[in-house]
Amino acid sequence: MQRFSAVIVMALAACVALVSVGCVDEAKYNAVLLRNREQEKLLQEKESQLATLAERVSAQQALAANAQRMLQEKEEHLGSVMQERDAVREAFDKLTEIYEKLAGRSWVGGGPLPEEVNIALRELADQYSFLEYDAATGTVRFAADITFDSGSNVVKPTARTAISKLGGILASDVAKGIKAGITGHTDSVPVKKATTKALLAELGKPATNQGLSEARAEAVADILKGAGVAPTSISTSGKGQTQAIADNRTAAGKARNRRVEIFLSMGP
Repeated sequence: MQRFSAVIVMALAACVALVSVGCVDEAKYNAVLLRNREQEKLLQEKESQLATLAERVSAQQALAANAQRMLQEKEEHLGSVMQERDAVREAFDKLTEIYEKLAGRSWVGGGPLPEEVNIALRELADQYSFLEYDAATGTVRFAADITFDSGSNVVKPTARTAISKLGGILASDVAKGIKAGITGHTDSVPVKKATTKALLAELGKPATNQGLSEARAEAVADILKGAGVAPTSISTSGKGQTQAIADNRTAAGKARNRRVEIFLSMGP
């Protein structure tokens, strides 16, 4: 009996142990389950936050796309405005150039030049790349770099030939009554060469761009007179750097500004 009771006790002890073990496993399970639920809840919160952020990102992307579209439209509009501005500026520059040509005339024209003279002047301009003729204003223009050496009033041989031919046209019967106002121009670079200063002093002119422009206009006038043009039909003046037709800040602009212009008009 005692032995049976011991067996019973031992069995009960084993059961208690098994139950005890079973209770520990269930607790661990419950703890893991609780942690999983907490992780799931946290994951759901993160997913919600990510969804909210995604909505915000999408909204910002839409705003950025709209801003980009508006910027592109503004740039296209700006480009159009810039083109219009450049066209207006170009037209204004041309009008200014014509105005300055007309303002520099020594005589008020009495009408257009004879067509025979216009034809002859166009043909002359076609022969020489450094010579331009504008029939609208009656202006003959010589590039100073081709016509003169730097700082000199001595006309180069090729330019002398062209000016002599111009004189022959103006001295012809078809050009009777035409007046020639010769105007010299320079760029904005001051006169620095000692030889140029000595030359201008010898001519009784100031050692400035004004003096140099006057000397060059007079040199052209002397060639026209030698070709038969009446001295009374010719006047000369110098404008120095005051009537620039291009930007003196660039080499190309300076080259354009160094010039001699002859304004032709029908005299009284």
